[in-house]
Amino acid sequence: MNISFYKNLIPVSLRVKYANIKSKFLPFNLPSVETGEINLHLGCGFVIHPKFINVDLLAAPHIHYQISIDKLSPFEDNSVNLIYASHCLEHFPHAKVPKVLSEWFRVLKKGGILRLSVPDFDLLLNIYNKNGNNIDTILGILMGGQDYEHNFHMTTFTNSSVEKLLKRTGFQEIRQWQPNSCEMTTFDDYSVYQHFVRGKYYPVSLNIEAVK
Repeated sequence: MNISFYKNLIPVSLRVKYANIKSKFLPFNLPSVETGEINLHLGCGFVIHPKFINVDLLAAPHIHYQISIDKLSPFEDNSVNLIYASHCLEHFPHAKVPKVLSEWFRVLKKGGILRLSVPDFDLLLNIYNKNGNNIDTILGILMGGQDYEHNFHMTTFTNSSVEKLLKRTGFQEIRQWQPNSCEMTTFDDYSVYQHFVRGKYYPVSLNIEAVK
């Protein structure tokens, strides 16, 4: 079941109101990580992981840093252990993506990990081809929901294009990662989303990570 999909059917304004009410009874603090590691969840939306610092433009009480995820000025060079960004990178113009990756590279420590999930154009083409070349079957995933200001997609990716971008940025050890393979990959978001078309579920995400 795609729980995250059904949650996204609820208007953002209502989800923010709910989060504000909830915060009055359950205040949201910075995560406490025993090892002292800094883990950033960029573009987190309403998805929360107890060991990650939430960074998003969304005005909600669970957001630790309400800033654009391409300008991480609160974080020093070589200070972050892990960055997780699910279905965020496609929201930037394709010409700006290298600058965004460079900013994320800047804050990561040597040996730090950038863990990405993005819509996979090859997987979307598969859905399109297997469903009578009907563009409506992939339009929302390809172009974004377009139901609020920041929910628009401006570029798309394949495995080879992401690998090339990461290598040019300076990342090494590029590999795919599996959701729910460890505690730090347990997110109910689009990394695990299966797109339902005509009685069948299809994966849509390229889950890829790289080491600085």
